[in-house]
Amino acid sequence: MRYDLDQLPLKTLLSPLARASAALARLDERLAHSSVGKGVIERFHSIDACASLWIDGELVEMVDLILHDAARDIRSPSHALTIARDVL
Repeated sequence: MRYDLDQLPLKTLLSPLARASAALARLDERLAHSSVGKGVIERFHSIDACASLWIDGELVEMVDLILHDAARDIRSPSHALTIARDVL
């Protein structure tokens, strides 16, 4: 699906974009000072690694990636899993 940028209602989009940007900045600051912030950020990194392979057409389960990262594999790692570990 392609969008014609000239037809987008920019005036109605700018306010939600500004609010979303401010919310992300506040979340980042709250995570930096939170006791669970480090774990949440590591989980985000795992999600990003799985998503980057999904874009390439490879499916990597996040549980498998976490276990592989901790050297606790329950099955032989696939080629996609080793790539996801490198991305992580």
